[in-house]
Amino acid sequence: MKMAVVIAALLLPTVLLASVTETVVPSTCVAYLAVAGTAMESGDFDVALLLYEKAVERDPHSREALAGRLIAFAGSYDSKEPYIKIAGQD
Repeated sequence: MKMAVVIAALLLPTVLLASVTETVVPSTCVAYLAVAGTAMESGDFDVALLLYEKAVERDPHSREALAGRLIAFAGSYDSKEPYIKIAGQD
């Protein structure tokens, strides 16, 4: 599932930028947000983070993209094992 989302994210700009107009930039950001939202719902925080980063690249002022990136980062961080174990703590 993760691979299909990543492939879709990589191909999305090619499809959307086929005709270059001013409206492509917001549409591209919106498209990334839609796919990132789907990744978040399925718990794929790393994939969602990547997609929100792409959305921020397209529209650096998008509040939804910036907030989504923060939430995906927090979800990704929480789902990982700590790299450093403190002595006496399990």
